[in-house]
Amino acid sequence: MSVAPASHKGVFIWADYFKTGLDEVDEQHFKLVELVNQLGERLASGRPLTATEVERVLGGLHMYAKLHFTTEEETMKARGIDHRHYDDHVRAHADFVAQVETLAVAAANGQGNLLSELLQYVSSWLVLHILGIDMSMARQLHAIEKGATAADAFEHDARAADPANRALIAAIHTLYSTVAQRNLELIKAKAELEDRVAERTADLQQAVAHLEAAKEEIVQSEKMAALGQFAAGMAHELNTPLGFIGGNVNALGEYCGHLLQLSESADALIDRGPAAAAWKAACERADRDFVREDVPQLLAESRNGLERIHRIVDALHRSAGGIEDPPSPTALKTIVDEVVEQYRSTTEAGVRFECACAPALMALVSKHGIALAVDEMLDNAVKALNGKGGVIRCSTGSNATQVWIEIEDNGPGVSSAIAQHVFEPFFTTRAVGSGAGLGLYLAYQTARQHRGYVELCHTGPGAVFRLVLPAMKA
Repeated sequence: MSVAPASHKGVFIWADYFKTGLDEVDEQHFKLVELVNQLGERLASGRPLTATEVERVLGGLHMYAKLHFTTEEETMKARGIDHRHYDDHVRAHADFVAQVETLAVAAANGQGNLLSELLQYVSSWLVLHILGIDMSMARQLHAIEKGATAADAFEHDARAADPANRALIAAIHTLYSTVAQRNLELIKAKAELEDRVAERTADLQQAVAHLEAAKEEIVQSEKMAALGQFAAGMAHELNTPLGFIGGNVNALGEYCGHLLQLSESADALIDRGPAAAAWKAACERADRDFVREDVPQLLAESRNGLERIHRIVDALHRSAGGIEDPPSPTALKTIVDEVVEQYRSTTEAGVRFECACAPALMALVSKHGIALAVDEMLDNAVKALNGKGGVIRCSTGSNATQVWIEIEDNGPGVSSAIAQHVFEPFFTTRAVGSGAGLGLYLAYQTARQHRGYVELCHTGPGAVFRLVLPAMKA
């Protein structure tokens, strides 16, 4: 067999003293040395290895090492080497394969410096392996070929070896085993550290997301608080003109009544007199009969309009006025049942109410305030059905820190463009005169006054609104 010298200065310099005299073994040893040197040369270039290059080089080294070790192990079996040497040799092969796998793990984790150190270790291990156990294998196989028994060949080789050299090789083997174990521990520790860093990074990202959400909630809360203050100011400013307009409308109604009575009295006084014709003509010019019929209707419409304005002002007052009655432990089911019962008696027959509220679910609330909030949410659900009938479901729920009331309808739902505005005051999608757009805003404000909130849980088809409150402390 002829083995060419290495064509470059590598990690492992091949020399004749590495030859065992077993042609196939020596050829495979040289190939292994070349593979180790290729990787060493690539690392020494300073240019980072691509993932494909690392996989190709290390994969080739790993596969070829296993092929070579299979060849050696089959040769030892076929030629009947002593089992004591065979077992030690197989363990040594397993160590080498483990180190190559360690290289692959290090490379996959981007541990470039560790990869170079492990490469030096593997190349040194290979030198020791060839000069030590492989040479011993070759000597024993040659002795068996000459007629020695496997046991005699093993024991003779053990006695013939230089005790000092044997002790040195054993010490180096121990050292390399220790280094190999430390390398594995380093890689494992680095991987665990990277996992912890990744976990901490994920935690930090989640915390940042929570902070952003909290910031958005604070901004929204401040926005709603500002709107509430504006609404309260508007209500206060409107109360005075509403008062005198209402009083004036009432006085005007009385005056109109007096004037009409006076007109009718004039009819009786002037009838058949010389001015009767002129009086009749004047009444016709003033369209008195129409005025007599229209004035009561105009006054009624004005009073209805004032009543609507009064309700809006009252709602604005309630939205900014705080909890109306002191909070007390109250069963949410009781509140929902009372409000739903009122709707059952006033809502058109096509609307069906279904309630599934837990009887024992309690909250520390203003019963009247929460009842008004539920009333507004139910009113919103009824109007969402748009007079076409449907089902409105009321339910309650809880977790460790919260309790809630849900109102669900099977109407068309809420579009995403509308969903972001539903809790703003005066926002409505209904026709003018069909609502002031304060219902859900008032529910939101009531929940907020109870340190809770209202949310739109499902946008459609069918909408689900949830009024969330703090759970009572045990």
